[in-house]
Amino acid sequence: MPRTRNVDDPYYGELTIRTDSERGVVEVSGEQVPAVVIRRSPDAEVSEFVPIGTRKADHLTMSVDGTEAGLRPGPGKLTRASYRVDVTLAGTHYRFTPDSDDYTLLKRDGAGIASFGLDTAGKFTVFWQARREDSRPADAAIGYALSVAFRTGALGIFTVLLNGSENVPRP
Repeated sequence: MPRTRNVDDPYYGELTIRTDSERGVVEVSGEQVPAVVIRRSPDAEVSEFVPIGTRKADHLTMSVDGTEAGLRPGPGKLTRASYRVDVTLAGTHYRFTPDSDDYTLLKRDGAGIASFGLDTAGKFTVFWQARREDSRPADAAIGYALSVAFRTGALGIFTVLLNGSENVPRP
């Protein structure tokens, strides 16, 4: 079922986020940011544990303002780092890695840009680490798109071990 929601980002104003989990599409747009689209291929095996439906790079495409971006999600297993997502766009490397149970840090070329949190009700919390003049419009659009497509946060290995493996999604 397609869903549209608006987010008011403190740096880039109102953004519109459209999702269609059945088709496997996430779209982010706004007056101050480039359009970002993440799309799952129709022949992908769908996992209910991943909002976009898969973590397999060969079944995903991403574009930023019409320019194709390389999208490489980690396998999403036991460690937080395994839930990382790497994006390469016109020579710029982004890494989206959970840094707590609830938040995921977006880095651009190794520098922390912002931490994104998305709760189960669909409400965003974003903590910009970069100053406004050091951020880029694509940072915001990419961060929101990755948050919706792959979720934010991940349990740490010690939490998983203490609470048992029933909390770990199976691919």
